[in-house]
Amino acid sequence: MKILKSYEIQAVDRNTIEKTGIPSLVLMENAGRSCAEIILRDYYYSKNIAVVAGSGNNGGDGIVIARYLHKAGKNVKLFILAENEEKLSKDNRINLEIFKKFSQDVYFINQSNLEFLKEHLTHCSLIVDAIFGTGFKPPVQGYRKEVIQMINDLEKSVVCVDIPSGLDADSPFFETAIKGKTTITFGYPKICHIVYPAAENCGKIYVVDIGLDDSFAPSYRNLITPYNIHLPEREKTGNKYTFGHVAIVGGSVGKSGAVIMSAKAATAAGSGLTTVIIPSSINTAVEINLIEEMSIPVEDSEGTFSNKAKEEIPSLINKGKFSSVVVGMGMSVNENTKNLVRELLKLEKPIVIDADGLNNLSNIENFKEILKTRKHPTILTPHTGEFSRLTGISTQTIMENFEEIGRNFASETNSYLVLKFSRMVVFTPDGNIYYCNRGNPGMATAGTGDVLAGIVGALINRLPVEEALKLAVILHSTAGDLAALEKGEESLKATDIIQHIPEAYKELELQKKLKRESLVQRIN
Repeated sequence: MKILKSYEIQAVDRNTIEKTGIPSLVLMENAGRSCAEIILRDYYYSKNIAVVAGSGNNGGDGIVIARYLHKAGKNVKLFILAENEEKLSKDNRINLEIFKKFSQDVYFINQSNLEFLKEHLTHCSLIVDAIFGTGFKPPVQGYRKEVIQMINDLEKSVVCVDIPSGLDADSPFFETAIKGKTTITFGYPKICHIVYPAAENCGKIYVVDIGLDDSFAPSYRNLITPYNIHLPEREKTGNKYTFGHVAIVGGSVGKSGAVIMSAKAATAAGSGLTTVIIPSSINTAVEINLIEEMSIPVEDSEGTFSNKAKEEIPSLINKGKFSSVVVGMGMSVNENTKNLVRELLKLEKPIVIDADGLNNLSNIENFKEILKTRKHPTILTPHTGEFSRLTGISTQTIMENFEEIGRNFASETNSYLVLKFSRMVVFTPDGNIYYCNRGNPGMATAGTGDVLAGIVGALINRLPVEEALKLAVILHSTAGDLAALEKGEESLKATDIIQHIPEAYKELELQKKLKRESLVQRIN
Protein backbone atom coordinates (compact mmCIF):
# COMPACT_ATOMS: atom_id res chain seq x y z
CA MET A 1 0.00 0.00 0.00
CA LYS A 2 1.51 3.29 -1.12
CA ILE A 3 1.85 6.21 1.29
CA LEU A 4 1.61 9.64 -0.32
CA LYS A 5 2.50 13.16 0.73
CA SER A 6 0.02 15.99 0.21
CA TYR A 7 1.55 17.30 -3.01
CA GLU A 8 1.63 13.76 -4.39
CA ILE A 9 -2.04 13.03 -3.66
CA GLN A 10 -2.97 16.40 -5.16
CA ALA A 11 -1.10 15.45 -8.34
CA VAL A 12 -2.84 12.05 -8.46
CA ASP A 13 -6.21 13.76 -7.98
CA ARG A 14 -5.48 16.35 -10.69
CA ASN A 15 -4.17 13.82 -13.20
CA THR A 16 -7.10 11.49 -12.57
CA ILE A 17 -9.45 14.34 -13.44
CA GLU A 18 -7.51 15.85 -16.35
CA LYS A 19 -5.86 12.81 -17.95
CA THR A 20 -7.98 9.82 -16.97
CA GLY A 21 -11.19 11.81 -17.35
CA ILE A 22 -13.01 11.04 -14.12
CA PRO A 23 -14.83 14.26 -13.13
CA SER A 24 -14.00 15.80 -9.76
CA LEU A 25 -17.66 15.58 -8.76
CA VAL A 26 -17.56 11.81 -9.29
CA LEU A 27 -14.51 11.49 -7.03
CA MET A 28 -16.24 13.63 -4.41
CA GLU A 29 -19.40 11.55 -4.67
CA ASN A 30 -17.41 8.32 -4.27
CA ALA A 31 -15.59 9.75 -1.25
CA GLY A 32 -18.72 10.98 0.50
CA ARG A 33 -20.72 7.83 -0.18
CA SER A 34 -17.88 5.58 1.08
CA CYS A 35 -17.61 7.60 4.29
CA ALA A 36 -21.36 7.47 4.84
CA GLU A 37 -21.39 3.69 4.42
CA ILE A 38 -18.69 3.27 7.07
CA ILE A 39 -20.46 5.68 9.44
CA LEU A 40 -23.78 3.87 9.00
CA ARG A 41 -22.06 0.55 9.74
CA ASP A 42 -19.81 1.56 12.65
CA TYR A 43 -22.07 4.20 14.23
CA TYR A 44 -25.49 2.73 13.42
CA TYR A 45 -26.74 3.73 16.88
CA SER A 46 -26.06 7.45 16.32
CA LYS A 47 -29.27 9.23 15.38
CA ASN A 48 -28.35 12.90 15.71
CA ILE A 49 -25.31 13.71 13.58
CA ALA A 50 -23.55 17.03 13.00
CA VAL A 51 -21.40 17.46 9.89
CA VAL A 52 -18.92 20.34 10.30
CA ALA A 53 -17.59 21.23 6.85
CA GLY A 54 -14.97 23.62 5.54
CA SER A 55 -15.16 25.81 2.45
CA GLY A 56 -12.87 23.63 0.30
CA ASN A 57 -13.29 20.24 -1.31
CA ASN A 58 -12.95 18.43 2.02
CA GLY A 59 -16.07 20.32 3.01
CA GLY A 60 -17.67 19.12 -0.24
CA ASP A 61 -16.99 15.53 0.82
CA GLY A 62 -18.73 16.37 4.09
CA ILE A 63 -21.80 17.72 2.29
CA VAL A 64 -22.08 14.49 0.29
CA ILE A 65 -21.79 12.53 3.55
CA ALA A 66 -24.56 14.63 5.09
CA ARG A 67 -26.84 13.88 2.12
CA TYR A 68 -26.36 10.12 2.35
CA LEU A 69 -26.80 10.09 6.12
CA HIS A 70 -30.01 12.12 5.74
CA LYS A 71 -31.31 9.70 3.11
CA ALA A 72 -30.56 6.83 5.51
CA GLY A 73 -32.92 8.36 8.08
CA LYS A 74 -30.44 10.12 10.33
CA ASN A 75 -31.17 13.51 11.85
CA VAL A 76 -28.38 15.47 10.18
CA LYS A 77 -27.40 19.11 10.63
CA LEU A 78 -24.81 20.61 8.27
CA PHE A 79 -22.57 23.38 9.59
CA ILE A 80 -20.29 25.13 7.07
CA LEU A 81 -17.38 27.23 8.31
CA ALA A 82 -17.73 30.12 5.88
CA GLU A 83 -19.52 33.47 5.62
CA ASN A 84 -21.76 32.38 2.77
CA GLU A 85 -22.02 30.22 -0.34
CA GLU A 86 -19.79 32.52 -2.35
CA LYS A 87 -16.81 31.48 -0.21
CA LEU A 88 -17.18 27.82 -1.17
CA SER A 89 -15.30 25.89 -3.85
CA LYS A 90 -17.19 25.17 -7.08
CA ASP A 91 -17.80 21.47 -6.34
CA ASN A 92 -18.71 22.37 -2.77
CA ARG A 93 -21.41 24.78 -3.99
CA ILE A 94 -22.83 22.22 -6.42
CA ASN A 95 -23.17 19.61 -3.69
CA LEU A 96 -24.68 22.13 -1.32
CA GLU A 97 -27.44 22.90 -3.85
CA ILE A 98 -28.13 19.17 -4.15
CA PHE A 99 -28.22 18.77 -0.36
CA LYS A 100 -30.76 21.60 -0.03
CA LYS A 101 -33.19 19.62 -2.17
CA PHE A 102 -33.22 17.02 0.62
CA SER A 103 -32.83 19.14 3.76
CA GLN A 104 -32.76 22.76 4.89
CA ASP A 105 -30.68 22.03 8.01
CA VAL A 106 -27.71 24.07 6.73
CA TYR A 107 -25.96 26.71 8.81
CA PHE A 108 -23.04 28.97 7.94
CA ILE A 109 -20.69 29.47 10.91
CA ASN A 110 -18.30 32.32 11.61
CA GLN A 111 -16.90 34.14 14.62
CA SER A 112 -20.27 35.68 15.46
CA ASN A 113 -22.30 32.51 16.00
CA LEU A 114 -19.91 30.02 17.63
CA GLU A 115 -22.22 29.66 20.63
CA PHE A 116 -25.01 28.62 18.26
CA LEU A 117 -22.71 25.91 16.87
CA LYS A 118 -21.72 24.77 20.36
CA GLU A 119 -25.34 24.45 21.44
CA HIS A 120 -26.16 22.15 18.53
CA LEU A 121 -22.96 20.10 18.83
CA THR A 122 -23.68 19.54 22.51
CA HIS A 123 -26.91 17.72 21.66
CA CYS A 124 -25.60 15.52 18.82
CA SER A 125 -24.27 11.99 19.29
CA LEU A 126 -21.72 12.00 16.45
CA ILE A 127 -19.67 14.71 14.74
CA VAL A 128 -18.27 14.39 11.23
CA ASP A 129 -15.13 16.53 10.79
CA ALA A 130 -14.79 17.74 7.19
CA ILE A 131 -13.09 21.07 7.86
CA PHE A 132 -9.58 20.67 6.41
CA GLY A 133 -8.15 18.06 4.02
CA THR A 134 -4.69 16.94 2.99
CA GLY A 135 -3.90 20.25 1.33
CA PHE A 136 -4.08 22.12 4.64
CA LYS A 137 -0.85 23.44 6.17
CA PRO A 138 -0.84 24.38 9.89
CA PRO A 139 -1.25 26.33 12.01
CA VAL A 140 -5.01 26.61 12.36
CA GLN A 141 -5.99 30.24 12.60
CA GLY A 142 -8.97 32.37 13.56
CA TYR A 143 -12.33 31.04 14.66
CA ARG A 144 -11.67 27.66 13.04
CA LYS A 145 -9.14 27.01 15.80
CA GLU A 146 -11.89 27.73 18.34
CA VAL A 147 -14.20 25.31 16.54
CA ILE A 148 -11.59 22.52 16.69
CA GLN A 149 -11.00 23.15 20.39
CA MET A 150 -14.75 23.20 20.95
CA ILE A 151 -15.21 19.83 19.28
CA ASN A 152 -12.39 18.30 21.32
CA ASP A 153 -13.74 19.76 24.58
CA LEU A 154 -17.17 18.22 23.96
CA GLU A 155 -15.55 14.73 23.91
CA LYS A 156 -18.04 13.39 21.37
CA SER A 157 -17.29 10.58 18.93
CA VAL A 158 -15.73 12.21 15.86
CA VAL A 159 -15.31 10.74 12.38
CA CYS A 160 -12.62 12.60 10.41
CA VAL A 161 -12.80 12.93 6.64
CA ASP A 162 -9.40 12.25 5.01
CA ILE A 163 -7.35 13.58 7.97
CA PRO A 164 -8.26 15.02 11.37
CA SER A 165 -8.56 18.75 10.77
CA GLY A 166 -5.49 20.64 11.91
CA LEU A 167 -2.99 17.90 11.13
CA ASP A 168 -0.33 18.28 8.46
CA ALA A 169 -0.68 15.27 6.17
CA ASP A 170 3.10 15.12 5.79
CA SER A 171 4.13 15.38 9.45
CA PRO A 172 3.54 13.59 12.76
CA PHE A 173 3.66 16.90 14.65
CA PHE A 174 0.86 19.39 15.24
CA GLU A 175 -0.38 22.14 17.54
CA THR A 176 -4.17 22.11 17.27
CA ALA A 177 -6.07 19.24 15.66
CA ILE A 178 -9.28 17.25 15.96
CA LYS A 179 -9.08 14.17 18.16
CA GLY A 180 -10.86 11.58 16.05
CA LYS A 181 -12.29 8.20 16.90
CA THR A 182 -12.25 7.15 13.24
CA THR A 183 -10.51 8.56 10.18
CA ILE A 184 -11.55 7.65 6.64
CA THR A 185 -8.91 8.60 4.08
CA PHE A 186 -9.04 8.41 0.31
CA GLY A 187 -6.88 6.33 -1.99
CA TYR A 188 -3.75 6.13 0.14
CA PRO A 189 -2.68 6.68 3.75
CA LYS A 190 -0.56 9.71 4.55
CA ILE A 191 2.31 10.07 7.01
CA CYS A 192 0.07 11.63 9.67
CA HIS A 193 -1.98 8.42 9.67
CA ILE A 194 1.08 6.26 10.35
CA VAL A 195 3.46 8.08 12.68
CA TYR A 196 2.83 9.23 16.25
CA PRO A 197 1.84 11.56 17.78
CA ALA A 198 -0.43 12.53 14.85
CA ALA A 199 -1.58 8.94 14.30
CA GLU A 200 -3.09 8.89 17.78
CA ASN A 201 -5.55 11.60 16.71
CA CYS A 202 -6.74 9.44 13.83
CA GLY A 203 -8.24 6.57 15.84
CA LYS A 204 -9.34 3.71 13.60
CA ILE A 205 -8.10 4.36 10.07
CA TYR A 206 -9.87 3.23 6.93
CA VAL A 207 -8.48 3.66 3.41
CA VAL A 208 -11.18 3.74 0.73
CA ASP A 209 -10.83 3.48 -3.04
CA ILE A 210 -12.65 6.42 -4.66
CA GLY A 211 -11.45 5.80 -8.21
CA LEU A 212 -8.10 7.60 -8.27
CA ASP A 213 -5.77 6.44 -11.06
CA ASP A 214 -2.99 4.55 -9.28
CA SER A 215 -0.62 4.89 -12.22
CA PHE A 216 0.00 8.52 -11.23
CA ALA A 217 1.03 7.63 -7.67
CA PRO A 218 4.77 7.35 -6.88
CA SER A 219 5.67 3.93 -5.52
CA TYR A 220 8.83 4.48 -3.48
CA ARG A 221 7.04 5.00 -0.14
CA ASN A 222 4.93 2.09 1.12
CA LEU A 223 3.19 0.71 4.16
CA ILE A 224 4.32 -2.80 5.11
CA THR A 225 1.30 -5.09 5.26
CA PRO A 226 0.85 -8.87 5.33
CA TYR A 227 -0.14 -8.64 1.68
CA ASN A 228 3.13 -7.17 0.37
CA ILE A 229 5.67 -9.26 2.29
CA HIS A 230 7.38 -12.49 1.33
CA LEU A 231 7.60 -15.34 3.82
CA PRO A 232 10.59 -17.69 3.58
CA GLU A 233 9.99 -21.32 2.68
CA ARG A 234 11.97 -24.21 4.09
CA GLU A 235 13.30 -26.43 1.34
CA LYS A 236 12.39 -30.05 1.84
CA THR A 237 15.92 -31.14 0.93
CA GLY A 238 17.61 -28.46 3.02
CA ASN A 239 19.88 -28.86 6.01
CA LYS A 240 20.74 -26.47 8.84
CA TYR A 241 23.30 -24.61 6.74
CA THR A 242 20.71 -24.12 4.00
CA PHE A 243 18.84 -21.79 6.33
CA GLY A 244 21.83 -19.73 7.36
CA HIS A 245 24.39 -19.54 10.13
CA VAL A 246 24.27 -16.26 12.04
CA ALA A 247 27.31 -14.97 13.94
CA ILE A 248 26.29 -12.63 16.76
CA VAL A 249 29.20 -10.56 18.05
CA GLY A 250 28.74 -8.61 21.25
CA GLY A 251 28.32 -8.71 24.99
CA SER A 252 30.40 -7.54 27.91
CA VAL A 253 30.28 -7.92 31.68
CA GLY A 254 26.86 -6.73 32.83
CA LYS A 255 25.45 -6.87 29.31
CA SER A 256 25.38 -10.56 28.48
CA GLY A 257 21.58 -10.52 28.11
CA ALA A 258 21.78 -8.50 24.90
CA VAL A 259 23.52 -11.22 22.88
CA ILE A 260 21.41 -13.93 24.52
CA MET A 261 18.18 -12.26 23.38
CA SER A 262 19.53 -11.56 19.92
CA ALA A 263 20.63 -15.16 19.50
CA LYS A 264 17.31 -16.57 20.67
CA ALA A 265 15.46 -14.23 18.33
CA ALA A 266 17.57 -15.33 15.37
CA THR A 267 16.76 -18.96 16.10
CA ALA A 268 13.05 -18.24 16.50
CA ALA A 269 13.08 -16.33 13.20
CA GLY A 270 14.31 -19.45 11.40
CA SER A 271 18.11 -19.42 11.44
CA GLY A 272 19.60 -22.86 10.80
CA LEU A 273 22.41 -22.18 13.26
CA THR A 274 23.21 -19.31 15.58
CA THR A 275 26.56 -18.73 17.28
CA VAL A 276 27.45 -15.94 19.69
CA ILE A 277 31.03 -14.70 19.75
CA ILE A 278 31.63 -13.13 23.14
CA PRO A 279 34.28 -12.07 25.67
CA SER A 280 35.39 -15.15 27.60
CA SER A 281 34.48 -13.67 30.99
CA ILE A 282 30.73 -13.87 30.20
CA ASN A 283 30.79 -17.27 28.49
CA THR A 284 29.44 -19.17 31.52
CA ALA A 285 26.50 -16.81 31.91
CA VAL A 286 25.73 -16.99 28.21
CA GLU A 287 25.97 -20.78 27.94
CA ILE A 288 23.65 -21.26 30.90
CA ASN A 289 20.96 -19.33 29.01
CA LEU A 290 21.51 -20.75 25.51
CA ILE A 291 20.49 -24.27 24.56
CA GLU A 292 19.95 -24.37 20.78
CA GLU A 293 22.61 -21.74 20.13
CA MET A 294 26.40 -22.12 20.36
CA SER A 295 29.05 -19.81 21.79
CA ILE A 296 32.66 -19.02 20.99
CA PRO A 297 34.52 -17.20 23.78
CA VAL A 298 37.46 -15.04 22.82
CA GLU A 299 40.10 -13.27 24.87
CA ASP A 300 38.77 -10.28 26.74
CA SER A 301 40.11 -7.27 28.62
CA GLU A 302 38.31 -6.09 31.74
CA GLY A 303 35.06 -7.77 30.75
CA THR A 304 34.94 -6.61 27.14
CA PHE A 305 36.68 -7.54 23.89
CA SER A 306 40.48 -7.23 23.96
CA ASN A 307 42.59 -5.60 21.28
CA LYS A 308 43.27 -9.05 19.81
CA ALA A 309 39.57 -9.42 18.99
CA LYS A 310 39.91 -7.25 15.89
CA GLU A 311 42.01 -10.02 14.31
CA GLU A 312 40.68 -13.09 16.10
CA ILE A 313 36.96 -12.62 15.44
CA PRO A 314 37.14 -11.83 11.68
CA SER A 315 39.42 -14.86 11.31
CA LEU A 316 36.90 -17.09 13.12
CA ILE A 317 34.07 -15.85 10.92
CA ASN A 318 36.01 -16.31 7.71
CA LYS A 319 37.01 -19.86 8.66
CA GLY A 320 33.51 -20.82 9.80
CA LYS A 321 30.38 -21.43 7.74
CA PHE A 322 28.79 -18.15 8.75
CA SER A 323 26.44 -16.53 6.27
CA SER A 324 25.64 -13.28 8.14
CA VAL A 325 27.04 -11.23 11.02
CA VAL A 326 25.18 -9.23 13.68
CA VAL A 327 27.38 -6.96 15.78
CA GLY A 328 27.00 -4.53 18.63
CA MET A 329 24.53 -5.73 21.26
CA GLY A 330 26.01 -5.00 24.70
CA MET A 331 29.60 -4.87 23.40
CA SER A 332 30.50 -1.54 25.11
CA VAL A 333 32.22 1.43 23.47
CA ASN A 334 36.00 1.76 23.64
CA GLU A 335 39.05 1.76 21.40
CA ASN A 336 39.14 -2.04 21.14
CA THR A 337 35.49 -2.38 20.15
CA LYS A 338 35.80 0.49 17.67
CA ASN A 339 38.72 -1.29 15.98
CA LEU A 340 36.76 -4.54 15.97
CA VAL A 341 33.79 -2.94 14.21
CA ARG A 342 36.14 -1.43 11.62
CA GLU A 343 37.67 -4.85 10.87
CA LEU A 344 34.29 -6.61 10.73
CA LEU A 345 33.20 -4.20 8.02
CA LYS A 346 35.92 -5.72 5.82
CA LEU A 347 34.15 -9.09 5.87
CA GLU A 348 32.58 -10.18 2.60
CA LYS A 349 29.30 -11.03 4.26
CA PRO A 350 26.05 -9.22 5.05
CA ILE A 351 26.41 -7.41 8.35
CA VAL A 352 23.83 -5.99 10.76
CA ILE A 353 25.05 -3.25 13.10
CA ASP A 354 23.03 -2.43 16.20
CA ALA A 355 23.32 -0.74 19.59
CA ASP A 356 26.95 -0.28 20.70
CA GLY A 357 28.05 -1.39 17.25
CA LEU A 358 26.47 1.82 15.95
CA ASN A 359 28.03 3.89 18.72
CA ASN A 360 31.44 2.47 17.86
CA LEU A 361 30.78 3.03 14.17
CA SER A 362 30.08 6.72 14.80
CA ASN A 363 33.59 7.02 16.34
CA ILE A 364 35.26 5.76 13.17
CA GLU A 365 36.39 8.88 11.34
CA ASN A 366 35.66 7.80 7.77
CA PHE A 367 32.86 5.33 8.46
CA LYS A 368 30.58 6.68 5.70
CA GLU A 369 33.22 5.99 3.06
CA ILE A 370 33.83 2.52 4.49
CA LEU A 371 30.11 1.73 4.31
CA LYS A 372 29.79 3.14 0.81
CA THR A 373 32.52 0.92 -0.60
CA ARG A 374 31.30 -2.34 0.95
CA LYS A 375 30.33 -4.96 -1.64
CA HIS A 376 27.95 -6.83 0.65
CA PRO A 377 24.79 -5.50 2.31
CA THR A 378 25.13 -3.38 5.44
CA ILE A 379 22.07 -2.95 7.65
CA LEU A 380 22.02 -0.34 10.41
CA THR A 381 19.26 -0.46 13.05
CA PRO A 382 19.53 2.75 15.13
CA HIS A 383 17.02 4.47 17.38
CA THR A 384 16.98 8.25 17.03
CA GLY A 385 19.72 8.78 19.64
CA GLU A 386 22.10 6.42 17.88
CA PHE A 387 21.17 7.93 14.53
CA SER A 388 21.93 11.38 15.94
CA ARG A 389 25.43 10.21 16.84
CA LEU A 390 25.91 8.77 13.34
CA THR A 391 24.73 11.88 11.54
CA GLY A 392 25.71 14.67 13.94
CA ILE A 393 22.12 15.93 13.67
CA SER A 394 20.04 16.57 16.77
CA THR A 395 17.27 14.11 17.63
CA GLN A 396 14.72 16.93 17.40
CA THR A 397 15.80 17.78 13.86
CA ILE A 398 15.78 14.10 12.92
CA MET A 399 12.23 13.68 14.17
CA GLU A 400 11.08 16.73 12.24
CA ASN A 401 12.80 15.63 9.01
CA PHE A 402 13.27 11.89 9.50
CA GLU A 403 12.24 10.86 6.01
CA GLU A 404 14.59 13.21 4.16
CA ILE A 405 17.52 12.57 6.53
CA GLY A 406 17.03 8.80 6.55
CA ARG A 407 16.70 8.56 2.79
CA ASN A 408 19.80 10.69 2.21
CA PHE A 409 21.86 8.71 4.73
CA ALA A 410 20.95 5.36 3.18
CA SER A 411 21.83 6.66 -0.28
CA GLU A 412 25.10 8.32 0.78
CA THR A 413 26.37 5.26 2.65
CA ASN A 414 24.96 2.57 0.34
CA SER A 415 23.36 1.05 3.44
CA TYR A 416 19.98 -0.21 4.54
CA LEU A 417 18.64 1.77 7.47
CA VAL A 418 15.98 0.64 9.95
CA LEU A 419 15.14 3.75 11.95
CA LYS A 420 13.39 3.01 15.25
CA PHE A 421 11.14 5.55 16.97
CA SER A 422 7.35 5.50 17.52
CA ARG A 423 7.27 3.51 14.28
CA MET A 424 9.93 1.61 12.39
CA VAL A 425 10.88 2.94 8.96
CA VAL A 426 13.11 1.08 6.50
CA PHE A 427 15.24 3.08 4.05
CA THR A 428 17.02 1.36 1.16
CA PRO A 429 20.09 2.60 -0.74
CA ASP A 430 18.06 3.07 -3.93
CA GLY A 431 15.52 5.34 -2.26
CA ASN A 432 12.65 3.07 -1.25
CA ILE A 433 10.94 3.73 2.09
CA TYR A 434 8.80 1.29 4.05
CA TYR A 435 6.72 2.20 7.08
CA CYS A 436 5.50 -0.29 9.69
CA ASN A 437 2.43 0.82 11.65
CA ARG A 438 2.33 -2.18 14.00
CA GLY A 439 3.84 -2.35 17.46
CA ASN A 440 2.83 -0.84 20.78
CA PRO A 441 4.26 1.35 23.60
CA GLY A 442 5.01 -1.74 25.69
CA MET A 443 7.84 -2.49 23.28
CA ALA A 444 9.68 0.60 24.51
CA THR A 445 11.74 -1.49 26.89
CA ALA A 446 15.30 -2.78 27.11
CA GLY A 447 16.20 -5.54 24.68
CA THR A 448 13.57 -5.12 21.99
CA GLY A 449 16.20 -3.71 19.61
CA ASP A 450 18.46 -6.69 20.31
CA VAL A 451 15.57 -8.96 19.37
CA LEU A 452 15.02 -7.10 16.09
CA ALA A 453 18.73 -7.33 15.22
CA GLY A 454 18.67 -11.10 15.68
CA ILE A 455 15.58 -11.43 13.50
CA VAL A 456 17.21 -9.36 10.76
CA GLY A 457 20.40 -11.42 10.97
CA ALA A 458 18.41 -14.59 10.38
CA LEU A 459 16.17 -13.32 7.58
CA ILE A 460 18.88 -11.75 5.40
CA ASN A 461 20.09 -15.32 4.86
CA ARG A 462 16.68 -16.37 3.56
CA LEU A 463 15.37 -13.50 1.47
CA PRO A 464 16.63 -10.56 -0.62
CA VAL A 465 17.67 -7.85 1.82
CA GLU A 466 14.79 -5.48 1.09
CA GLU A 467 12.23 -8.25 1.55
CA ALA A 468 14.04 -9.53 4.65
CA LEU A 469 13.83 -6.12 6.31
CA LYS A 470 10.15 -5.67 5.49
CA LEU A 471 9.40 -9.05 7.02
CA ALA A 472 11.69 -8.48 10.00
CA VAL A 473 10.02 -5.28 11.14
CA ILE A 474 6.43 -6.51 10.71
CA LEU A 475 7.30 -9.88 12.30
CA HIS A 476 8.93 -8.13 15.27
CA SER A 477 6.03 -5.68 15.66
CA THR A 478 3.36 -8.36 15.28
CA ALA A 479 5.09 -10.51 17.90
CA GLY A 480 5.13 -7.47 20.18
CA ASP A 481 1.43 -6.86 19.65
CA LEU A 482 0.62 -10.51 20.36
CA ALA A 483 2.76 -10.40 23.49
CA ALA A 484 0.94 -7.26 24.65
CA LEU A 485 -2.41 -9.00 24.23
CA GLU A 486 -1.25 -11.72 26.60
CA LYS A 487 0.95 -9.82 29.04
CA GLY A 488 -0.32 -6.24 28.80
CA GLU A 489 1.84 -3.32 27.71
CA GLU A 490 3.12 -2.40 31.17
CA SER A 491 4.70 -5.78 31.87
CA LEU A 492 5.90 -6.54 28.37
CA LYS A 493 9.51 -7.77 28.15
CA ALA A 494 11.79 -8.31 25.18
CA THR A 495 11.83 -12.04 25.86
CA ASP A 496 8.03 -12.05 25.55
CA ILE A 497 8.46 -10.85 21.97
CA ILE A 498 10.82 -13.76 21.23
CA GLN A 499 8.29 -16.23 22.61
CA HIS A 500 5.61 -14.85 20.28
CA ILE A 501 7.66 -14.95 17.07
CA PRO A 502 6.27 -18.39 16.07
CA GLU A 503 2.71 -17.16 16.61
CA ALA A 504 3.49 -13.97 14.67
CA TYR A 505 4.66 -16.05 11.71
CA LYS A 506 1.38 -17.97 11.75
CA GLU A 507 -0.62 -14.75 12.04
CA LEU A 508 1.15 -13.15 9.07
CA GLU A 509 0.77 -16.31 6.99
CA LEU A 510 -2.97 -16.39 7.73
CA GLN A 511 -3.45 -12.70 6.95
CA LYS A 512 -1.44 -13.02 3.74
CA LYS A 513 -3.82 -15.74 2.53
CA LEU A 514 -6.89 -13.58 3.08
CA LYS A 515 -8.13 -12.04 -0.13
CA ARG A 516 -8.54 -8.27 -0.32
CA GLU A 517 -11.77 -7.98 -2.24
CA SER A 518 -13.17 -4.88 -0.53
CA LEU A 519 -12.59 -1.29 -1.65
CA VAL A 520 -12.28 -0.41 2.04
CA GLN A 521 -9.30 -1.47 4.15
CA ARG A 522 -8.60 -0.81 7.79
CA ILE A 523 -4.87 -0.31 8.33
CA ASN A 524 -4.56 -0.35 12.13
